[in-house]
Amino acid sequence: MICIYCQREFQPSKYRHTKQRACGDPVCQKKRQRDNLTAWQERNPLYYRIKRIDPIWRTKARARAKRWRTIHKDRIQAYRMATMDQYRIYMREYMRRYRTALAQRAGKAAQP
Repeated sequence: MICIYCQREFQPSKYRHTKQRACGDPVCQKKRQRDNLTAWQERNPLYYRIKRIDPIWRTKARARAKRWRTIHKDRIQAYRMATMDQYRIYMREYMRRYRTALAQRAGKAAQP
């Protein structure tokens, strides 16, 4: 068979030999996955939009998340303790960048 992406010949899998159109090269597989996702999104254009817009779904999702957080308080606390050092470093860098950008904006506003 010939790969539809790289145009090279390949030996198809013995399990999917009738439907396989792409070779096992990671680049070709990435392209195949992207094409499959694009095709799926075209067939289901409202899948994500409806969930975000629908107030009933949002209410249920918030309640479900809150219920999970109340049940798993120990897991959340353990995660926070495990990642606290990384979070502090991240926030320090974030605030440094924020203050620099704020100062640059103030400097541009002051210039005539």
